[in-house]
Amino acid sequence: MTLTIDREKLRNTTAADLATQLESINYPASVSIEGDTINVRVGAASLPDVRRAMCRQMGWPSGEGKRVRMTETLNLLQLAGITKVKIMSDAETLDVELTQDGRCRKT
Repeated sequence: MTLTIDREKLRNTTAADLATQLESINYPASVSIEGDTINVRVGAASLPDVRRAMCRQMGWPSGEGKRVRMTETLNLLQLAGITKVKIMSDAETLDVELTQDGRCRKT
């Protein structure tokens, strides 16, 4: 069996998924991809809180009480060649690296 992966489609789909997941836990964000970097613009939110919400391995409770597993989305993006996350607010920027094991590390 041969699988063909459209990396651009995967990137666009998972970027949209990540934006939807962040919104479901009260961090409305615009998510875009440039090269190997995901750009997450969250307005006035606390960047350390957003990073923890994105990178928490056990999932994050949404407003509906569901667990939002952003780690699965980040793993898909990492498979598509994304290695960096830049989280931006109105006042600051936080750079995060996606490691091979799917974890996030501040850089």
